[in-house]
Amino acid sequence: MTFNGTLEELQAMVEGLGCLGHWVHEGAFEMLVIEDGESNLRLNWWPGTGALLLVGDPAQRRELEPRLKEALAGRS
Repeated sequence: MTFNGTLEELQAMVEGLGCLGHWVHEGAFEMLVIEDGESNLRLNWWPGTGALLLVGDPAQRRELEPRLKEALAGRS
C-alpha cells in the first residue's frame, strides 16, 4: 500500500475509518499506535517513499486492511 499525501491527510483518513490512537515519529517513518483496547495494530508510513504498512496480529488486520485499501483507492 502507498500513500503520497501529507501526514495530516493520512491522519484524517485513518480517523475517518475509526482508527483512534496516537502518532509517534520513529526516525524515517511515522507510526500510528492504534488504541482500541483489543489489538496490537500499528500503521507505519514512510513519507519519503509513501510506503504504508499495517502490522500486528493477522486476525486483527483482516478487518481493517480492506477498509484501508478502499480508502486509499478512493483517493486516487
